[in-house]
Amino acid sequence: MDGNSSAEFKELVRSRTDIVQLIGESVSLQPQQGGRVFKGLCPFHDDHNPSFTVNPERQSYKCWVCNEGGDCFSFVMKHDTLGFPETLEFLARRAHLEMPAKLRRGPAESSHKPQLYDVLMWAQDEFHNYLNSSAAGERARNYLRERGFTQATISRCKFGYSPDDWEWLIRRAKGRFDVELLFDARLVSKRSEGGGCFDFFRDRVLFPIHDERSRVVAFGGRILPDNKYENAQKYLNSVDSAIFHKSRLCFGLAWAREAIKKSKTVLVTEGYTDCLKVQQAGLMNAVATLGTALTDSHVTLLKRLAGKVVLVYDGDKAGKDAAERSLSKFLAQDVDLRILTLPGDLDPDEFVTAHGAKALEKLIDSAPEVAEYELRVLIGRHGTETIDARMRILDGMLQLLIMSPGIVGTVKEDMLIGRLPQRLGLSESDVRRRLKEMRGEHQNRLIRTTERRVSATEPTGESPQHRWRPAILSLQQTQSKDDLLECELLQLLFTSPDIVDAVRREIGTDDFKNEVLQELLTVCFDLSDDGQLPSFDKVLTRLECPDLKGLIVWIDEQAREREIAIRLAQDAAREGDDSFNGLLRQVLDGLKWRRTQDSHRAAQGRLIERPRESASLTQETLDLLKQASQFHQRRSSRKV
Repeated sequence: MDGNSSAEFKELVRSRTDIVQLIGESVSLQPQQGGRVFKGLCPFHDDHNPSFTVNPERQSYKCWVCNEGGDCFSFVMKHDTLGFPETLEFLARRAHLEMPAKLRRGPAESSHKPQLYDVLMWAQDEFHNYLNSSAAGERARNYLRERGFTQATISRCKFGYSPDDWEWLIRRAKGRFDVELLFDARLVSKRSEGGGCFDFFRDRVLFPIHDERSRVVAFGGRILPDNKYENAQKYLNSVDSAIFHKSRLCFGLAWAREAIKKSKTVLVTEGYTDCLKVQQAGLMNAVATLGTALTDSHVTLLKRLAGKVVLVYDGDKAGKDAAERSLSKFLAQDVDLRILTLPGDLDPDEFVTAHGAKALEKLIDSAPEVAEYELRVLIGRHGTETIDARMRILDGMLQLLIMSPGIVGTVKEDMLIGRLPQRLGLSESDVRRRLKEMRGEHQNRLIRTTERRVSATEPTGESPQHRWRPAILSLQQTQSKDDLLECELLQLLFTSPDIVDAVRREIGTDDFKNEVLQELLTVCFDLSDDGQLPSFDKVLTRLECPDLKGLIVWIDEQAREREIAIRLAQDAAREGDDSFNGLLRQVLDGLKWRRTQDSHRAAQGRLIERPRESASLTQETLDLLKQASQFHQRRSSRKV
């Protein structure tokens, strides 16, 4: 890479990154138009109908609802909340490229995130090797065998063991990783007295937790049954960190992804041991939550990956309660949600051990959808013999609708309401009247708490990388006549970058009024100064702001919709060497005429401000009057 500029390295990274594969790690993409584009649910807003497209030819993505778009860099920056230097480093590593020395970040600008991934990967290997090869790890190996885990699963998932030692990992890291980095990775904790740190996990079997890109981000630890600690917590997860948020992550997804894509179904269990045993039994499309209830983030993630989600909960009361708490999160979503509570108070681990994967598959196939499940639960709880019991069931079902605001006024809501009269012996008008009453009561409660909630969630400031966002959103929602003209020139440049020299002979960056479009034109001219054509991919590579990248994709898509390339080709065929008399000529003349109009308005202002002259007119006044006369002549001769 000697002598290569930073722009060249960025372009190399971009060219080595398959954007369909990259985004496919987070979004289930379906080929359209014979593979010319790929489509899926947008990861940047609550998407119910696939509105997110990936263009492998342009190596770009675009959401047609929230207007997010860009290239591989902007996707990682937005999806993983990384700065540009971190993103460049991540994608370079992913492409097996070594960062040039001049692009490596110094201490002042360095982020911990890449280092956190490194130290956690190292810790995974340390724990795994200790489990497999140490004498002290024999207890852990025996425990795993007793739990029914095979050596193949232990090796595939890199199970580990942390010894009963307060500073084992700290000593292993000495000379390689600072203790402060271990703390940031939540591998050690700080002592409350006396200073220093101690290992977070002790005498525990460890299950590495990976993010959707298969990077180690945390660990789950199971205390060994014969441990010496009184009241030790049975399961212990890493504390949330800069790269680990348990409420947003599903355990096992890194191993389940391909099976989920193939089956278009995801099984969700309550704990990682259940998930691992179900996967080991052959149902690889299983994931688990990490000691939390199912969150909206989990829902958004899962529905991007599969059209069918089956919640497989323990058959005991706690499992059934957890299932009910999850229902409203899925009801309004564009996903086929099924609820399965296992018989005999068994959990998934116990069930597959006792009955096998085929029996579990059979139950999964017959699992009821969410509304039917809740109706069965309420009927089982209250019966249907009395009016009071039927009213309790009705209120329970309507409460489910109320807690799913996205379902209001939809066909799904009508279908769900239509089931209740026959099942409960009520009229549909009675059902709808009660729903209206309950929604009114719920709305009143919301109004009373709105002010406090808004105050608590109000943003404290805007990230510098998003400083262009308000202007970009305004531009994409409503374009003035001036905006349309400037966008059109950029469309022409991205479609035919070799016209840049002709454009620069007539137009400067100060001819653009919209500041964000002016920024893009400046980048185009800067590339030209560096001896490069301002092509779509070159401009994308030059920019680091993800919002500006998204705007470029938006402009490029407009050019495609307007068939700018075809129109330029027609101009060339019609005009020959003088093809600038076509669409490009119109746009350039429009910008130059706008410049003339602005100059005329400024001259008029100076004339108005001049004092009355009793004798002769000054030369400056005469020049201004002459300029105004010429302007009016030109305006009258312009084609309307």
